[in-house]
Amino acid sequence: MNEKNFLEELKNHWIKNDIPNITFTNANFLRDLLKIKKVKKILEIWTANGFSTINFAFELKNMWWWNITTIEFSPKSYWDALNNFKEAWVIDYINPLLWNALDIIPLLKDKYDFVFIDGMKKRSKDFLELVWNKTKIWGIIIIDDVIKFKHKMLSLYDYVEENNIKYNIIPIDEDDGIMMIIK
Repeated sequence: MNEKNFLEELKNHWIKNDIPNITFTNANFLRDLLKIKKVKKILEIWTANGFSTINFAFELKNMWWWNITTIEFSPKSYWDALNNFKEAWVIDYINPLLWNALDIIPLLKDKYDFVFIDGMKKRSKDFLELVWNKTKIWGIIIIDDVIKFKHKMLSLYDYVEENNIKYNIIPIDEDDGIMMIIK
């Protein structure tokens, strides 16, 4: 099965089973960022069924060396994602962690070129604080769903303003968008 068909099947599965994932529009935008920035090391907070992770892996697969660390709290989602990683033939490049992101991020030793935060919206500020020192200088931090769920992320908006963190809100989908921070 080719990549496009695999992603379409995965998308149809998450629509049918009401699994929240990024849209194809969002995935394509993020894949373009990875390509332009020549990203090699990714940290993802919230794996779900692995749709975004697999998109990232498909974009990076022709590079010499790369790795994705992805964190999921739900055992069911974690095991679904692992099966999807195996089926997509990307499992060897992914470090999937079944853990509470708030507890495991401080223990991570690596520095990342790209961080994708798509976890519990009301904890977005906490995630940003934890990944800040795990992100390389000039690394990109993306926080998803910042328009649709802004009301759940007010502490994030306060935090970036109070700490003079420059960011851009980019409307990706017709009803939502991302916050992009370049460290």
